[in-house]
Amino acid sequence: MKIKSNKKIGSKIFKLELKSSKKIKGEPGQFIHLKLNSDSYDPLLRRPFSIFDLNYDENLLTIVYKVCGKGTELMTKLKKGDKIEALKNLGNGFNTNKKNKDIVLIGGGMGIAPLYFLAKKFKSKNNVKALLGASSECELEFFETNFSKLGVEVYNATMDGSLGYKGTVIELLNNSKINKDKIDYIYGCGPTKMLKELKSLVTSQKISTEVSLEERMGCGVGVCLSCTVKTINGNMRACKEGPVFKLKEVIFDG
Repeated sequence: MKIKSNKKIGSKIFKLELKSSKKIKGEPGQFIHLKLNSDSYDPLLRRPFSIFDLNYDENLLTIVYKVCGKGTELMTKLKKGDKIEALKNLGNGFNTNKKNKDIVLIGGGMGIAPLYFLAKKFKSKNNVKALLGASSECELEFFETNFSKLGVEVYNATMDGSLGYKGTVIELLNNSKINKDKIDYIYGCGPTKMLKELKSLVTSQKISTEVSLEERMGCGVGVCLSCTVKTINGNMRACKEGPVFKLKEVIFDG
Protein backbone atom coordinates (compact mmCIF):
# COMPACT_ATOMS: atom_id res chain seq x y z
CA MET A 1 0.00 0.00 0.00
CA LYS A 2 1.11 3.58 -0.57
CA ILE A 3 1.13 6.32 2.06
CA LYS A 4 -1.27 9.15 1.24
CA SER A 5 -0.71 11.08 4.47
CA ASN A 6 0.70 10.65 7.97
CA LYS A 7 -0.29 13.48 10.31
CA LYS A 8 0.04 14.12 14.01
CA ILE A 9 -3.42 14.72 15.47
CA GLY A 10 -2.83 14.66 19.22
CA SER A 11 -0.37 13.88 21.99
CA LYS A 12 1.75 11.14 20.35
CA ILE A 13 -1.27 10.24 18.20
CA PHE A 14 -1.10 10.05 14.39
CA LYS A 15 -3.54 9.44 11.56
CA LEU A 16 -2.16 7.33 8.71
CA GLU A 17 -3.96 7.12 5.36
CA LEU A 18 -3.09 4.19 3.08
CA LYS A 19 -4.00 3.98 -0.59
CA SER A 20 -4.53 0.55 -2.13
CA SER A 21 -3.93 -0.24 -5.80
CA LYS A 22 -6.68 -2.86 -5.63
CA LYS A 23 -10.34 -2.74 -4.63
CA ILE A 24 -10.33 -2.34 -0.89
CA LYS A 25 -12.39 -4.43 1.51
CA GLY A 26 -12.90 -4.53 5.24
CA GLU A 27 -15.50 -4.32 7.98
CA PRO A 28 -15.64 -2.59 11.38
CA GLY A 29 -13.59 -4.52 13.93
CA GLN A 30 -11.22 -6.09 11.42
CA PHE A 31 -7.55 -5.13 11.41
CA ILE A 32 -4.49 -4.85 9.19
CA HIS A 33 -0.96 -6.11 9.91
CA LEU A 34 1.84 -3.77 8.86
CA LYS A 35 5.50 -4.53 8.18
CA LEU A 36 7.10 -1.36 9.47
CA ASN A 37 10.56 -1.65 7.96
CA SER A 38 10.96 -3.01 4.43
CA ASP A 39 14.76 -2.66 4.53
CA SER A 40 15.43 -4.97 7.49
CA TYR A 41 13.93 -7.42 9.97
CA ASP A 42 14.04 -4.88 12.78
CA PRO A 43 11.38 -4.84 14.11
CA LEU A 44 10.90 -8.50 13.23
CA LEU A 45 7.16 -8.78 13.77
CA ARG A 46 4.41 -6.93 11.97
CA ARG A 47 2.15 -4.66 14.01
CA PRO A 48 -1.67 -4.96 14.10
CA PHE A 49 -3.87 -1.88 13.76
CA SER A 50 -7.64 -1.65 13.80
CA ILE A 51 -9.38 0.04 10.89
CA PHE A 52 -10.43 3.57 11.79
CA ASP A 53 -12.13 4.22 8.47
CA LEU A 54 -12.49 2.93 4.92
CA ASN A 55 -13.30 4.86 1.78
CA TYR A 56 -14.40 2.15 -0.65
CA ASP A 57 -14.69 4.55 -3.59
CA GLU A 58 -11.13 5.85 -3.25
CA ASN A 59 -9.62 2.54 -2.00
CA LEU A 60 -8.38 4.43 1.04
CA LEU A 61 -7.83 2.86 4.47
CA THR A 62 -7.20 4.96 7.58
CA ILE A 63 -5.70 3.92 10.90
CA VAL A 64 -5.07 5.98 14.01
CA TYR A 65 -2.06 5.00 16.12
CA LYS A 66 -0.26 6.17 19.23
CA VAL A 67 3.52 6.20 19.57
CA CYS A 68 4.31 3.74 22.35
CA GLY A 69 7.46 1.92 21.22
CA LYS A 70 10.07 1.37 18.54
CA GLY A 71 7.62 0.19 15.87
CA THR A 72 5.18 3.07 16.14
CA GLU A 73 8.09 5.52 16.39
CA LEU A 74 9.26 4.21 13.00
CA MET A 75 5.77 4.81 11.62
CA THR A 76 5.98 8.53 12.32
CA LYS A 77 8.79 8.73 9.72
CA LEU A 78 6.56 7.47 6.89
CA LYS A 79 6.00 10.08 4.21
CA LYS A 80 3.55 10.62 1.37
CA GLY A 81 4.43 8.28 -1.50
CA ASP A 82 6.24 5.72 0.67
CA LYS A 83 5.16 2.10 0.32
CA ILE A 84 4.39 -0.29 3.15
CA GLU A 85 3.55 -3.99 3.21
CA ALA A 86 0.16 -4.81 4.70
CA LEU A 87 -1.91 -7.91 5.36
CA LYS A 88 -5.51 -6.74 5.09
CA ASN A 89 -9.04 -7.88 6.06
CA LEU A 90 -7.82 -9.85 9.06
CA GLY A 91 -9.95 -11.19 11.91
CA ASN A 92 -13.66 -11.21 12.57
CA GLY A 93 -15.35 -7.87 13.10
CA PHE A 94 -18.49 -6.59 14.79
CA ASN A 95 -21.98 -7.76 13.93
CA THR A 96 -23.37 -4.79 12.02
CA ASN A 97 -26.71 -6.35 11.08
CA LYS A 98 -28.78 -4.04 13.28
CA LYS A 99 -31.72 -1.79 12.46
CA ASN A 100 -33.88 0.55 14.55
CA LYS A 101 -31.93 -0.21 17.72
CA ASP A 102 -30.58 1.87 20.60
CA ILE A 103 -26.84 1.29 20.45
CA VAL A 104 -24.08 2.52 22.75
CA LEU A 105 -20.42 2.52 21.69
CA ILE A 106 -17.87 2.64 24.53
CA GLY A 107 -14.21 3.29 23.81
CA GLY A 108 -11.25 3.81 26.10
CA GLY A 109 -7.98 5.34 24.89
CA MET A 110 -6.91 4.02 21.50
CA GLY A 111 -9.72 1.50 21.78
CA ILE A 112 -11.91 4.29 20.45
CA ALA A 113 -10.36 3.95 16.98
CA PRO A 114 -12.27 0.90 15.62
CA LEU A 115 -15.59 2.29 16.89
CA TYR A 116 -15.60 5.21 14.44
CA PHE A 117 -15.98 2.93 11.40
CA LEU A 118 -18.68 1.05 13.32
CA ALA A 119 -20.53 4.28 14.09
CA LYS A 120 -20.54 5.14 10.38
CA LYS A 121 -22.15 1.78 9.60
CA PHE A 122 -24.82 2.12 12.28
CA LYS A 123 -25.77 5.79 12.27
CA SER A 124 -28.27 5.87 9.40
CA LYS A 125 -30.44 2.99 10.66
CA ASN A 126 -30.03 3.14 14.44
CA ASN A 127 -29.97 5.49 17.41
CA VAL A 128 -26.27 5.64 18.29
CA LYS A 129 -24.56 7.13 21.32
CA ALA A 130 -20.76 7.17 21.72
CA LEU A 131 -19.06 7.25 25.11
CA LEU A 132 -15.39 8.16 24.70
CA GLY A 133 -12.78 8.07 27.44
CA ALA A 134 -9.10 9.04 27.65
CA SER A 135 -6.54 10.55 30.00
CA SER A 136 -6.97 14.12 28.83
CA GLU A 137 -8.53 16.39 26.22
CA CYS A 138 -5.46 16.27 23.96
CA GLU A 139 -5.94 12.50 23.57
CA LEU A 140 -9.69 12.75 23.01
CA GLU A 141 -10.23 15.90 20.95
CA PHE A 142 -9.68 14.30 17.52
CA PHE A 143 -12.09 11.45 18.25
CA GLU A 144 -14.72 13.71 19.81
CA THR A 145 -14.67 15.98 16.75
CA ASN A 146 -14.98 13.14 14.24
CA PHE A 147 -17.74 11.27 16.07
CA SER A 148 -19.68 14.52 16.44
CA LYS A 149 -19.41 15.16 12.69
CA LEU A 150 -21.14 11.83 12.09
CA GLY A 151 -24.18 13.13 13.91
CA VAL A 152 -24.08 10.61 16.75
CA GLU A 153 -24.64 11.71 20.35
CA VAL A 154 -21.22 11.97 22.04
CA TYR A 155 -20.37 11.81 25.75
CA ASN A 156 -16.79 12.39 26.91
CA ALA A 157 -14.79 11.34 29.95
CA THR A 158 -11.23 12.34 30.84
CA MET A 159 -9.25 11.31 33.89
CA ASP A 160 -8.04 14.88 34.49
CA GLY A 161 -11.44 16.46 33.82
CA SER A 162 -10.16 18.56 30.92
CA LEU A 163 -13.04 17.45 28.67
CA GLY A 164 -16.43 16.21 29.78
CA TYR A 165 -16.92 13.99 32.82
CA LYS A 166 -13.97 13.63 35.21
CA GLY A 167 -13.31 9.91 35.59
CA THR A 168 -13.43 6.72 33.55
CA VAL A 169 -15.76 6.03 30.66
CA ILE A 170 -17.46 3.26 32.67
CA GLU A 171 -18.11 5.73 35.50
CA LEU A 172 -19.50 8.05 32.84
CA LEU A 173 -21.95 5.37 31.71
CA ASN A 174 -23.08 4.79 35.29
CA ASN A 175 -23.49 8.50 36.02
CA SER A 176 -24.86 9.73 32.69
CA LYS A 177 -28.49 10.34 31.87
CA ILE A 178 -28.50 7.38 29.49
CA ASN A 179 -31.29 5.00 30.43
CA LYS A 180 -29.56 1.62 30.51
CA ASP A 181 -32.93 -0.14 30.41
CA LYS A 182 -33.39 1.18 26.87
CA ILE A 183 -30.00 0.07 25.52
CA ASP A 184 -30.36 -2.77 23.03
CA TYR A 185 -26.67 -3.35 22.31
CA ILE A 186 -23.27 -2.19 23.54
CA TYR A 187 -20.08 -2.34 21.49
CA GLY A 188 -16.76 -1.61 23.12
CA CYS A 189 -13.00 -1.57 22.88
CA GLY A 190 -10.35 -0.51 25.35
CA PRO A 191 -8.00 -1.63 28.12
CA THR A 192 -8.67 -4.94 29.87
CA LYS A 193 -9.57 -3.22 33.14
CA MET A 194 -12.25 -1.21 31.34
CA LEU A 195 -13.70 -4.30 29.69
CA LYS A 196 -13.79 -6.21 32.99
CA GLU A 197 -15.78 -3.39 34.57
CA LEU A 198 -18.04 -3.25 31.54
CA LYS A 199 -18.70 -6.99 31.80
CA SER A 200 -19.84 -6.63 35.41
CA LEU A 201 -22.21 -3.85 34.41
CA VAL A 202 -23.77 -5.47 31.35
CA THR A 203 -24.12 -8.83 33.09
CA SER A 204 -26.32 -7.27 35.76
CA GLN A 205 -28.24 -5.29 33.14
CA LYS A 206 -28.42 -8.23 30.70
CA ILE A 207 -27.35 -6.08 27.74
CA SER A 208 -25.96 -7.87 24.67
CA THR A 209 -22.38 -6.70 24.24
CA GLU A 210 -19.57 -7.24 21.76
CA VAL A 211 -16.01 -6.10 22.40
CA SER A 212 -12.80 -5.91 20.42
CA LEU A 213 -9.87 -7.15 22.51
CA GLU A 214 -6.51 -5.41 22.47
CA GLU A 215 -4.14 -8.38 22.42
CA ARG A 216 -0.49 -8.60 21.43
CA MET A 217 -0.18 -10.44 18.13
CA GLY A 218 2.70 -12.13 16.34
CA CYS A 219 1.71 -13.63 13.01
CA GLY A 220 -1.78 -12.12 12.79
CA VAL A 221 -3.15 -15.17 10.95
CA GLY A 222 -3.69 -17.71 13.73
CA VAL A 223 -0.46 -19.72 13.57
CA CYS A 224 1.73 -18.54 16.45
CA LEU A 225 -0.96 -18.62 19.18
CA SER A 226 0.53 -15.56 20.90
CA CYS A 227 -2.86 -13.83 21.16
CA THR A 228 -4.79 -16.59 22.91
CA VAL A 229 -7.94 -15.48 24.73
CA LYS A 230 -9.72 -17.45 27.45
CA THR A 231 -13.43 -17.93 26.78
CA ILE A 232 -16.22 -20.13 28.10
CA ASN A 233 -15.84 -22.09 24.85
CA GLY A 234 -12.12 -22.72 25.38
CA ASN A 235 -9.07 -20.83 24.19
CA MET A 236 -9.55 -18.66 21.11
CA ARG A 237 -7.16 -16.66 18.95
CA ALA A 238 -7.79 -12.92 18.94
CA CYS A 239 -6.40 -12.63 15.42
CA LYS A 240 -8.53 -15.42 13.96
CA GLU A 241 -11.69 -16.05 15.96
CA GLY A 242 -11.56 -12.43 17.16
CA PRO A 243 -10.58 -9.74 17.80
CA VAL A 244 -14.32 -9.23 18.40
CA PHE A 245 -16.02 -11.50 20.92
CA LYS A 246 -19.27 -11.54 22.83
CA LEU A 247 -18.31 -10.03 26.15
CA LYS A 248 -20.23 -12.61 28.17
CA GLU A 249 -18.01 -15.35 26.70
CA VAL A 250 -14.65 -13.76 27.59
CA ILE A 251 -12.91 -14.89 30.79
CA PHE A 252 -10.70 -12.25 32.39
CA ASP A 253 -8.00 -13.39 34.83
CA GLY A 254 -8.24 -11.96 38.31
